[in-house]
Amino acid sequence: MELPFLRYAALFIVSFLIVRILISIRNRSKLPPGPTALPVIGHLHLLSPFMHQTFQKLSSIHGPLMYLRLGSVDCVVVSNPELAKELLKYHELTFSTRHLTAAIEHLTYNSSFAFAPYGPYWKFIKKLTTFELLGNRTLGQTLPVRTKELHHFISILLDKSKSGETVSLTQELLKLTNNVISQMMLGIRCSGTVDQADGFRTLVREVNEIFGEFNVSDIIWFFKNIDVQGFRKRFLDIHNRYDSLLEKIMRDREELRKNKKLNDDDVKDFLDIMLDIFEDEHSEVQLTRNHIKALILDFLTAATDTTAIAVEWTLAELINNPEVLRKAQQELDQVLGKSSWYKNPTLLVSPTFKP
Repeated sequence: MELPFLRYAALFIVSFLIVRILISIRNRSKLPPGPTALPVIGHLHLLSPFMHQTFQKLSSIHGPLMYLRLGSVDCVVVSNPELAKELLKYHELTFSTRHLTAAIEHLTYNSSFAFAPYGPYWKFIKKLTTFELLGNRTLGQTLPVRTKELHHFISILLDKSKSGETVSLTQELLKLTNNVISQMMLGIRCSGTVDQADGFRTLVREVNEIFGEFNVSDIIWFFKNIDVQGFRKRFLDIHNRYDSLLEKIMRDREELRKNKKLNDDDVKDFLDIMLDIFEDEHSEVQLTRNHIKALILDFLTAATDTTAIAVEWTLAELINNPEVLRKAQQELDQVLGKSSWYKNPTLLVSPTFKP
């Protein structure tokens, strides 16, 4: 009885593997050329820490349009400006959807704007972001926030300089961008003495880190439901902490809105705008609480680290190029004056000042 069962099981496994191989060969014929792949891992063994150098070396052998298989994930690498333009400009909709990892899908409630496919939801949120969160009225209303945070940032640098202390620009720039974005989004500072703010800042950093980490379960199909690296346990823990914290922030805001309605002249942060749409039964797109949480996470993770890193690299380039730094200082002195920018940092963040 046991022997026939083993035969049927072996026959099933062999048949399954043959079907997968045939499907793979059939699909492979439609893809561009590429190096020979190994079983299971594909071309993962060819990748190095310097990915751009790896792609350049491989493209010189296999051409500007090249196929790579990373585990079970088929990828096409474009190494030519003309082909990149062809794909991204003339076939934008075909390639506009981003690949979702398990961490991104779960942490963003499968409602991420950044990873949403092109459609009604994506178009609605883009319009909402353009005209509400980043509209002239909202930016004008939140100008005092940016002014205050910039003044605080400059004061820290001056105080440290006077006392001869070193400054971690990386940390201070992260605090600056975190505070500005979190106040525009939620009306709270993410770098302060309040436990809620500090907890939120820590969570945003952890989310950014786990989004960029390699998870073998995302690319090798038979590991999909096996938590080999303990990755799922980590992002479930982050998700639970983020959900609890943001749910409390949302409930507190809803309570305030019930007790005191905002006037038209009151400054509304992004959470207020989203709650207005959430409560509007006739909205173009019906938002859920999970949509709001996902959108807030999208903007916090996308706008904090990237902004801080861009400013840090700009400062590093200026320090390494004294002549360029001197010209930039001269332009600031000519346009703003030698001391007015510090006495009135509004000049640096005003929409009218375009360097």
